[in-house]
Amino acid sequence: MRSLRGRLTLGVAAVLAAVLLVSGISVSRYVERTELETVDERLQRTADLSRANALDAVQQELPLDDGRLDDVLRASGTSLRLTLGATELLRVGAAPPTPPARRDGLRTFASSGKRYRAFTTSLDDPALGGLTRFEVTTRLERVERRQRELDRNLLLLGGLALIVAAAATWFFASLLLRPLRRLRTLTSSIVGDEDLDRRIPADDGPGELRALAASFDAMLTRLARSSADRERALEATRRFAADAGHELRTPLTSVQTNLSALRRHPDLPAQRRGELLDDALEEQRRLVALLDGLQALARGDAAPLHHTRVDLAELLDQTLEAAGARHPQILWRSELPEDPVEVDGWAPGLRVVLDNLVENAARHGRAGGTVRVALEDGAGGVQLVVEDDGPGIPPAERERVFEPFARVDGTTVAGSGLGLALVAQQARHHGLPVELDDSEQLGGARFRVRFGAPAQE
Repeated sequence: MRSLRGRLTLGVAAVLAAVLLVSGISVSRYVERTELETVDERLQRTADLSRANALDAVQQELPLDDGRLDDVLRASGTSLRLTLGATELLRVGAAPPTPPARRDGLRTFASSGKRYRAFTTSLDDPALGGLTRFEVTTRLERVERRQRELDRNLLLLGGLALIVAAAATWFFASLLLRPLRRLRTLTSSIVGDEDLDRRIPADDGPGELRALAASFDAMLTRLARSSADRERALEATRRFAADAGHELRTPLTSVQTNLSALRRHPDLPAQRRGELLDDALEEQRRLVALLDGLQALARGDAAPLHHTRVDLAELLDQTLEAAGARHPQILWRSELPEDPVEVDGWAPGLRVVLDNLVENAARHGRAGGTVRVALEDGAGGVQLVVEDDGPGIPPAERERVFEPFARVDGTTVAGSGLGLALVAQQARHHGLPVELDDSEQLGGARFRVRFGAPAQE
C-alpha cells in the first residue's frame, strides 16, 4: 500500500469498517433489548390474565382444564406454575426447568444448555397464607434464533457495504488522482528532457493540485533562473580565461623582454636603462587595465541584475566628479537637471556605462579639449548624451568599436579596448539602445543612450 490510491482506499475502508461495526453492535443490542422487553411484556400480560383462573382452580380444588391454553403454552415453551412454598399447586404448559424462584420479578437463567426468561409474582390470598407464588416461564430460543439471524444479516450487509465502498473509493480515487498522474508524467518528462522552460498547467484538477502545480512552476522558474545564472557565470569564466590568455600574452612578453635585457646588460647607460624601465612600467599599467577590464566584463556577464530605482542625475554627477579628478586638463560641460531623474536599473551596471562613456570621450578628444555630458528629454524618456571634440569614429567602424579589444585604425591612444564593450554589455542587459554618430556642437564622436526606450538588435 505504497500508492496514494491504495492508502486512501485502505483508510476509507478502515473508517467505514469501524463505523459499520459500531452501528451493527448498536443495532443488534437495540433489537435484543427490544425483543427482551417484548418477552417481558408478554410474560407479565400472561400472568395478569391467568392469575385469577389459577387462583380459583386452587381454591375450588379443580384442575385448570383448558387444552387450548396448554397447547399454546407448550408450543411456545411457556409454563404457568402456582406454588405454595416448595409445593407445586398448579402447572399448565411446558414443564418448568428449575425450582420456583424465591423472589418476585423478572430473571434470565440457563438450564440444560438453554436460556429462559421468567416472571414471578406473589398472590395476596389470606386463605393460602400469603405464601403463594405465581410464575410464568418461557424459552428464549426463538428470540435467540432471530437475534442470530439478525447478526448474520448485519455482518453480511456490512461486509458487502465495505467491499462496495472500497471498490468505489478505489475507482473515484483513480479519477481524482488522474491530474496528479499527469503532473507526475510531466515532471518525469521535464527531468528526462532537462527542459526547465516547460511549465505545468495550473488550471486542472482540485484546488490542492492546482496549488501544487503552481508551486512546481515557481520552483522550475527558480531552477531555470539559477541554471541560467550558472551557465552565464561559466561562460563568463571561460571567456575571461580565453581573453586573458590572448590579450595578456603581448604585455607580459614585453615586460619579460625588458627585464631580461636589464638582467643581461647591467652596464646599460642610464638613459637606456630608464627607457626600458619606463616601458616595463607602462606595460605593467596596461596589464592592470586589461585585468580590470576583463574582470568587469566577466562580472557583468555573470552577475544577475537586480533592478531598483536609480537617480541617474546623481550617478552621473559622481561620474563627472571622478573623471574631473583624473583629467583636470579637460573642460567639462555638464548639463544636468536639478531634480532627480529616476530610472529602473542595476546601479553598478549603469555606473559602468557612465564611467566608460565619459572616460572614452576624455581619452579620444583633443588634449586639453572639451567634453559635453547632458541629460536631455527625448522621445519615450530621458537620454544621455556624451560628445567630444576629437577626430570622431568613421561610420564603417561604429559597430566594431563595441566589440572587446576593438580599436579604430590609426588611433594612438593607449587603452585596453574594453571600455565600449562594457558599455554595450550593460546596455544589452538593461535593454538600452546606444547610438553613435558625429557631434554637431564639438565635431567629434557623440554617444546617445536612450532610457525608457526598447533596445534595438
